[in-house]
Amino acid sequence: MTTKRIRFAPGTSSAIEEGSITGYDSVDYLLGVKAGQSLNISLATKHTATYFNLLEPGESVVAIFAGASAGDQFEGVAQKSGDYRIRVFMMRSAARREETASYRLETIVN
Repeated sequence: MTTKRIRFAPGTSSAIEEGSITGYDSVDYLLGVKAGQSLNISLATKHTATYFNLLEPGESVVAIFAGASAGDQFEGVAQKSGDYRIRVFMMRSAARREETASYRLETIVN
């Protein structure tokens, strides 16, 4: 698993990350936010078995948003301050075939 930090350019409140995963690879993006801030996170990909989960600060397993069942966009308010973890992954059915998925992850924090 790869971990990357999302950084906003000075004076902006959004960022775009582009990448790809293959098989059982996953990427965790760390997004530092304060409780009460609005979050808008979306994943764009042509690969139908690629999703993202959102985990609260301090959590490594249980997601507050599961893309496989909830879709490709999260909108909500941060309940805790700290690093939220956005985990981009491929479903096992595609991962075991070693498929590759390109994606574009957009985050907006207000």
